[in-house]
Amino acid sequence: MIVQRKFTETKFFRALILFCIVWVSVEMSPAWIFAPVQSVVMTVIYPVQKVFSVMAFEFSALYTFFGSIGELKDENIRLEKERLSLVVENAQYADVQRENDELRKEIGLLPREKFDLRAATVIGRDVSGMGNWISIDKGANTGMKEGMSVIVDKGIFVGRIVEVFPASARVMLLSNGESLISGVSVESEAKGIVKGEYGLGLILDMVLQKDTIKVGDTIITSGLGGDVPRGLVIGTLQNIHLSSDKLFQKATIVPPLRFDQMRYVFVIQNVF
Repeated sequence: MIVQRKFTETKFFRALILFCIVWVSVEMSPAWIFAPVQSVVMTVIYPVQKVFSVMAFEFSALYTFFGSIGELKDENIRLEKERLSLVVENAQYADVQRENDELRKEIGLLPREKFDLRAATVIGRDVSGMGNWISIDKGANTGMKEGMSVIVDKGIFVGRIVEVFPASARVMLLSNGESLISGVSVESEAKGIVKGEYGLGLILDMVLQKDTIKVGDTIITSGLGGDVPRGLVIGTLQNIHLSSDKLFQKATIVPPLRFDQMRYVFVIQNVF
């Protein structure tokens, strides 16, 4: 059977009363009475007090150390974000700088005295990889129209606009199998039809047998039968031979540039 005791009969109550009596006695009595006792107590607890003091200092330093680790981690995260941001900014700056250099070079070579030109950036290409067409970032909003000629450098003809959208346009390249343009030899004035070979190259066809053409001749646009002005460079002749029906001369044309590497082009909006 468990006997319930009153709180005043417990050892804790008695110890509490004794502590209060001692505390009151110490507080109310002159200091010289308990000074010797206090001295003895302080001498006894000094080693313990010293150990606890050192431990408290070490714990404080340890807490500060772990706190600094958290701060360093946050600082590292911030610095890493700044580093990545600078990498992106540097790449963008280098790309813009390179674009500016290329555009200065292109503009410096252009025949601006002959044509009213509009610069455009190539924003799309033939996904088949055949080099049939490109898309440019200029459209009806900037005066682009179907049939306008597209050139690079000093006047290298690369194609014509065949489809116009508000902010972009599609250019059929010379290498497109549906591309037909009248060409003429600078050296002999021999005329023919320049055709695309489905992205594989260009050929000069329908050259009369009485006309003289030779390997290395430069072929330019003739200015006949369309909106393409005369004098735009198409390429140089190679591999001259007769057509299958033996009625005409035929030759391969090597263009002076690769159509799949163009980044900027210029659209002829007017001829002076």
